[in-house]
Amino acid sequence: MTDRPRRSTFRKRYEEMMITLRNEIITGIWEEGSYLPSEFDIAERFELSKNSVRKGLDLLVSEGFIEKIPRIGNRILKSPMGVTIKFGYYQSLLDEADLKSLIDEFHKQHPLIRINMVPMPLNHIHPTMRDYMESEDIDVMSINNQNFELFINPDGPPDLLEPLQQEEGIYPILTEPFMRDGILYVQPFLFSPVILCYNKQHFAANHVPEPDSSWTWDTIKKVAKQLSNGSDHYGFFFHFLSDNRWPIFLLQNNVRFNRGSDTTKQLELDESALQESLQVLMDLLEQVFPPFISENDDDAEMLFCQQKVSMILTSYFCLNMIKDVDFAYDISPLPYLGTPKTLLIVIGLAVNKHSKNKQAAQTFINYLMSHETQLKIRQNTLSIPSLKSAAEWDGQGDIKQPSRYFVYRETFPSFGYHTALNVTYSELGDIRQRIKLYLSKMEGLDVFS
Repeated sequence: MTDRPRRSTFRKRYEEMMITLRNEIITGIWEEGSYLPSEFDIAERFELSKNSVRKGLDLLVSEGFIEKIPRIGNRILKSPMGVTIKFGYYQSLLDEADLKSLIDEFHKQHPLIRINMVPMPLNHIHPTMRDYMESEDIDVMSINNQNFELFINPDGPPDLLEPLQQEEGIYPILTEPFMRDGILYVQPFLFSPVILCYNKQHFAANHVPEPDSSWTWDTIKKVAKQLSNGSDHYGFFFHFLSDNRWPIFLLQNNVRFNRGSDTTKQLELDESALQESLQVLMDLLEQVFPPFISENDDDAEMLFCQQKVSMILTSYFCLNMIKDVDFAYDISPLPYLGTPKTLLIVIGLAVNKHSKNKQAAQTFINYLMSHETQLKIRQNTLSIPSLKSAAEWDGQGDIKQPSRYFVYRETFPSFGYHTALNVTYSELGDIRQRIKLYLSKMEGLDVFS
């Protein structure tokens, strides 16, 4: 056995040294033209090795705080001017990543870089995220795998996004939607599959076994009826018009839209496979769904928190909305039709290719992708960070998590993207409108022709 400090202890001491030295220079404790203490004295002060101190001093040189004078020491320069970068972010990240506290910590570590937060739209309605990046001079932006489509250039690489170096230790499947010609343009930050969430107390009270990976949609229909009283409490619900929900039924039945051979390249498909998929959805709507007009995904979590429904389709992101409920709940893989499949949602980070502050923007991304920051997300939220070492941390965090939190690790083979349907995210919107007509029995399957 050895008493050597853990690596995490060295990181904390190193970060403390960098924050302290920067702040002392900025606040004038060390005047311009004076010299920092020797590397030996700094090493003793912060309980670090001379190599670690030398690494930190090299960073201060690159940041313009000091200059190295051979055989004399490290001379203080005039405190460099700060820079402000615009960060376009999904507002949901305030809860999903505890984003505000992360940025507060970043400001402590990097006092010369200020983050100006600009909320971004989630949909493709104008003004889109691309419009914001172009007109508002956004330097760094959160982009999910669906909105990445807005930045794709059919004639070449994305014209607005800076190529990024792939981070080691990221789950490989997360980079797939953000790659073009072997180059990464968006760094995966958080991810979640769509999962089943259920009220354990409702199952126990009705003597119903809890969900497992063997469940099909027929099982869901049967159990939902057992859990429902048909008036103010129902067994199962989700916002079926969500583009992160209804495509699952098509994916599980291996539906694939093919491009026609004519000049219009219209979408074609196997109608029998589509009909079977939509019949499952129609049966759920007619047999188990509450008579509730849903506007968005949040409605499912709202009804679940009110214990008006026993099971919902949700994501790890949305678990952050129900984390404080006063009843026991858990999660499970999705029921399946044909093939066990679920949609994967990935939120990444990208740098504006035309930003005037690319170095500062990359520093911000490096901070968000560091093990320490990713681990804070894991400890303080129910979201899954993209860095495997942080995601699979098995300690006791500051938030109560479902006992089956790590079920996602067992279901990686079932993860898929909407692109498996051979459609773009924009085309999903058109298909959704046709599905609405079909499920309303206003049109037959020919609506997809």
